[in-house]
Amino acid sequence: VKLDKDDNKAFGPGPLVILYQVPPGIDNEEILDMIEDGAPRATQPPQKVQLARLDNSNLPHPDITALMDSTLESALETLVTSPPDALTSEPLIGSANLLKPPTPVLFFSGFSNPEMMAVYNIMGPEIYQESGGQVTPACAKAVPNAMSKPLRQVLDEICGDHEDAMRMVQEEDDDDS
Repeated sequence: VKLDKDDNKAFGPGPLVILYQVPPGIDNEEILDMIEDGAPRATQPPQKVQLARLDNSNLPHPDITALMDSTLESALETLVTSPPDALTSEPLIGSANLLKPPTPVLFFSGFSNPEMMAVYNIMGPEIYQESGGQVTPACAKAVPNAMSKPLRQVLDEICGDHEDAMRMVQEEDDDDS
């Protein structure tokens, strides 16, 4: 969905950024610095941006499974009101060695469109570089019509849509060659 780049309204609880399948080489301090650079309004005190890292290494955990199966609205509320812990802070190094890493997703809640895009434009190249140039991250934000869907479904749909879009871009590039 094309976003109105001038829409300064934030939607959803937050500010919160879900880092789904984001490579572990970028630590939370670095991520928070990038968010602060791109989203000065969302990071103004007394607000504090919450980070939630979800990847293959912590998805089997019962609490994370329950979170993934809850509605987006419930999951966002839980993540915003819960203190960061071992499951949602630093990633566990050593996720499965895959031929192609899964599509990383930067999911924003409580950010305006301009600030979300500014953060994505800073973080996207870093994630691409960290993946060895194998994957470009998807970017999405909380919207009213997704709030009743399970978080797992929302993230799967974002990944699928992004992979389809990247495949189309690749096919167009191949046709131009």
